Amino acid sequence: MVTRPADDQWRRPTPSDSGADADRAEAAYPGPPPAVQPPPGWHPAVAPRTVAPRPLPALDHDAIDLAEERADRFTNALGIAAGIVLILVACVQWRT
Repeated sequence: MVTRPADDQWRRPTPSDSGADADRAEAAYPGPPPAVQPPPGWHPAVAPRTVAPRPLPALDHDAIDLAEERADRFTNALGIAAGIVLILVACVQWRT
């Protein structure tokens, strides 16, 4: 065990072989303070329970699916149109 000089103040005093400083070694640490019972009513105040949240409105899953399909078709059409434009630009650049 490596000891540093800063740790010396925390080391317990060692009693001598004759036992003369045994009282001094016990007096160095008086022990934990005695436990005292808390007064009645020491608990913090309990907050009242909150009201349950309201139910969410019902979802129209068919309308959501239809909107998703339309958005998917629009995205695909836009990508195809951009690809065609890029191919036309590349062809024009290649011919010149």
